[in-house]
Amino acid sequence: MTLKPYEASRIEEAQGLAVFDFSDDTTLELNDTDFGLLDFYNNGDLMNNDVEGVLDQSLRYENTVDMSKMRQRLTEIWMESPWRWDPNKLDHGFCEQSNLPVPSRDMSSPQFRESGRNVEFLIGHKLEQSTRDKVLAMVLSSCRQTATIMRVAASFPSAEVLDTLLRLFLASQLCQTSSWVHYGTLTVNRQWPEWLGAAVAAGAILTPISALRKFGFAVQEAVRLAIPDRWEENNSLTRDISYIQAFFVQLDIGLWSGHRRKMEISQSHSQAPIIMLRAAGKYKRSSYAPITLPVNGESDTELDEKWKLWAVQESYKRLSYHSFIRDAQTSMTIMVNPVLSYAELTLTLPCPKEVWMAKTAQEWKAAYLRSTDNAQNSEKALSLYDVLRDLSCLTADQNRVDLQFSAMIYLHAFWGMIWEYRQLEAVHRWSPSDKNTHGNTNLVLCSRQQELRHLLLQFQLISADWNDNNPLSPQETMILNLLLMNLHVSLDDLQLFAGKEGEEQAKKIYPTLQQWVEGRDARQALWHAGQVLREAKLFPRNHLKDFYAVAVHHACLTLWAYGVVTRAKQRAQPSNTMPPNQDIIFLDGLESSEIQRFIAVGKGSAMVSGPRQGENETSSSSLMNPRACMEIGQEILRSSCAGESDLLPPIVDNLCQLIKKLGNAAQVVGLG
Repeated sequence: MTLKPYEASRIEEAQGLAVFDFSDDTTLELNDTDFGLLDFYNNGDLMNNDVEGVLDQSLRYENTVDMSKMRQRLTEIWMESPWRWDPNKLDHGFCEQSNLPVPSRDMSSPQFRESGRNVEFLIGHKLEQSTRDKVLAMVLSSCRQTATIMRVAASFPSAEVLDTLLRLFLASQLCQTSSWVHYGTLTVNRQWPEWLGAAVAAGAILTPISALRKFGFAVQEAVRLAIPDRWEENNSLTRDISYIQAFFVQLDIGLWSGHRRKMEISQSHSQAPIIMLRAAGKYKRSSYAPITLPVNGESDTELDEKWKLWAVQESYKRLSYHSFIRDAQTSMTIMVNPVLSYAELTLTLPCPKEVWMAKTAQEWKAAYLRSTDNAQNSEKALSLYDVLRDLSCLTADQNRVDLQFSAMIYLHAFWGMIWEYRQLEAVHRWSPSDKNTHGNTNLVLCSRQQELRHLLLQFQLISADWNDNNPLSPQETMILNLLLMNLHVSLDDLQLFAGKEGEEQAKKIYPTLQQWVEGRDARQALWHAGQVLREAKLFPRNHLKDFYAVAVHHACLTLWAYGVVTRAKQRAQPSNTMPPNQDIIFLDGLESSEIQRFIAVGKGSAMVSGPRQGENETSSSSLMNPRACMEIGQEILRSSCAGESDLLPPIVDNLCQLIKKLGNAAQVVGLG
């Protein structure tokens, strides 16, 4: 088979099904009658006729749908995938150095020149030739072969190209809720080469040019190897904010790269900068000195010193919260314990964005005094503790904090609570072999679930009353609905059903999902999954990537599992038992009485719709057609990225392929 040019380049950039271990050894054989009955009941009493009913249902299911075909199909897809990665002795930290030389035609392409013109406004000075040479020296220090050193030195991008890539990174920081680069005090040519290398790498992977993307990933490897060496040479640099920032940048590149090797390494190294910030006390309020307020009549020199001292403290604060958000997102992605607890963060919330973005000391003074009303001081500033205890205080002090950033911090703190709930629910999940009573445990868990849901819905209501200057963006609303979805469905269970831990675990979890699709929790989870897709369609162009693309995948997985299990059960029943003439409701639409009726009693035929393509109407699909639903999920991810499919970020491309294969697996057994 002959690969198209863009397909060949994809093989090197992406790792397909291995993207987050979602589908390792994917098998979905559900044709045995032993469906793990010991794990079937979460509550209620066991009766002999219940067991017989389950056995009869399993036999009908097996006869109606040949699920072994699904297993065979997924196994075939997995084994034939060219992106399956098994570590071997040829995989190492120097294997990407061949991508460091960049052809001159790519650096002078119209696409790249246009990118440069769009970001010229960010900083007033250019990256100098001497600074470029320092970055080159840092990269060359990671090269092991003389031939590679010569090639890299001869074709390393010019100072002008590196300046453009750096500005692309800085522009992306403007679009992040958790931005931590202080533009007003940033002097590019005084930064460490490792910081600049990480920023250049991050800018390169944002370009639509394949060679520059590969160059960015190769520079990220060089930075990853260089920073620990500098820390070993001088341990005091572990307290240098520039090095910690650079380490976080290269971690973020690796974590969302779509390259399985890079992601695994980033996950394994993610604790290092968190431990350094923790050791420096940067998660504690007590380590931050009180802010010396600007006053009228002081000299420009005094004001400038106050501004720069404040900027360093605020940079540490924002970087600390960024590390907390990234840690929570990693936990949500791969379903592991977060490293940072929300209870550990006692530092104050980030200052208002207009104060943070001030370009001069005078602008900072005016913005700071406006935000504090000339009366407050940092000792009375809000912390995460205050907001978790009383959410209304965030509304009262919304002009004294970065409201969107604070909202994101609050939501990611909630993931820690939901993770705790899910862990308890998994441990105390009742089975017929249990001898002890389970009623009290179930009551406690149900009460905790309702409490968490109430608090998140309260946040949704309160945030709607914030002033027009601080509305929630699609990012915050997507995270809110993703959290609510996780309250009503276990992503661990769904991933087991999708074959994460093999055929046996997929069979064992199936009865649990059979019970789940019959209850209100499933319909509540579907509603929030649909809302995740709704918010995804509102993302700005080229912003639906990284963790937000993973959130779309989780929503699609929820819709797929519900559709496959429900459709299989329906096919096992006589056709005259199917409810006729159901009202159509769209899960990615606005809330309505029909939606509430669907959640409460299951009345209605649930649908999802795709993105609008110009003047054309959107496509739509019923949940009972899992393949069509998965096609809509792919459309949403692809439509958010400009250009053709070969220009998709690797992580988005990988997730699209994974979603597509889920739909195809359902189609094989007639469930799509």
